[in-house]
Amino acid sequence: MTRVVGVTWGDPWSIRTYSGYPWQIFAELDRCGDLVDRADAAAVRLSDAFTGFLDLPRSLRAGRPRESSLWRYFPETISRMTTRFRASQADLAEHDVTLQFGVAGVPDGPLVAHVEIPVEMAVSNPVFASSYGFSGFSGGDVRRAVSGEREFLDRCHLVWTNTAFTAAALEAQGVAPDRLRVLPPVPALADPGPISRDWSELHILFIGKDWVGKGGPLLLDAFEVVREHRPAATLTVVGCSPRVRRPGVEILGFLRKDRPEDAAALQRVLRRSTVFCMPSYWESVGIVYMEAALYGLPLVMLAGQGREELFPPEVAHVLGEPDVEALAGCLLEMATDPDGMRAMGGRGRAHVAQNYSMPQLVRGVREMLAEAESLTAR
Repeated sequence: MTRVVGVTWGDPWSIRTYSGYPWQIFAELDRCGDLVDRADAAAVRLSDAFTGFLDLPRSLRAGRPRESSLWRYFPETISRMTTRFRASQADLAEHDVTLQFGVAGVPDGPLVAHVEIPVEMAVSNPVFASSYGFSGFSGGDVRRAVSGEREFLDRCHLVWTNTAFTAAALEAQGVAPDRLRVLPPVPALADPGPISRDWSELHILFIGKDWVGKGGPLLLDAFEVVREHRPAATLTVVGCSPRVRRPGVEILGFLRKDRPEDAAALQRVLRRSTVFCMPSYWESVGIVYMEAALYGLPLVMLAGQGREELFPPEVAHVLGEPDVEALAGCLLEMATDPDGMRAMGGRGRAHVAQNYSMPQLVRGVREMLAEAESLTAR
């Protein structure tokens, strides 16, 4: 058995850290008996405020302190966090490998790091940059961050990323292919089993925290066109609370999966919907697509970041451009073929169950951790 310490930048016990993905993985490794401890890599001190830790413009806009999205990638920050984390590592349970989510200090011993998206890509993509605080930095700061991330990646034994798309970006940054591992995330919802639903009308479901970045306004405009032809069509919005008051639109806001009443509300809307549409401009993977497909919903999305490889045409309508008329036309065409919607939902459910299950992911993670341990023994 490989003894593992799970590390995150932020509270490793929180379902909110990295959208709950580490929490999910750590819980599974704990059930397997592999996880021996957890740690927070963000060993931030008050003095760090004088080294660029605070993003002053974002802090002023938010009305509270906000961390600079680039600060932890700077070479001097990684060096500082490495010293601090190693000083506290002796207080952790004895372990063989560190599994770390995100770029931070480098622990002693074998290290497997999960990198969702390289910082160079985060800065260069306008949608991602504006949504996640990677915009507005000077060219010098960006170059420092890219340099620091490269140094960090060079010190990892294995680098785990979600898709072939991001693996190619990491390889372009200099990560050797033999140190890259691709393991897509999996649904954080339990398999509900086959679901019977009324497919006679369009009941569109959107789930996303970022209304604009996830294509909410685009979908809303398309929905207006759909309603002209299908007055009984509905749109339910989960995850955010845009100021929208239009016929047929229901806003449920943010629902926490670890809160029973919220989880029940989410299941109800997943069961009564007939199509999942989130025309997001940026997704490193889109776990929410997997979860919707697991509930038997046909998918509608925009192409980009390799999504069309994860969700082939037999399970999803992937549109090439963010066009209102094209999106509305796709939804209306689906509405005329209830049997086709049902069949696509069934294929999507089978696709996710066969390719993106928790047992498969945990098996891959455990193999990766054992490999990292063996690399240091050679």
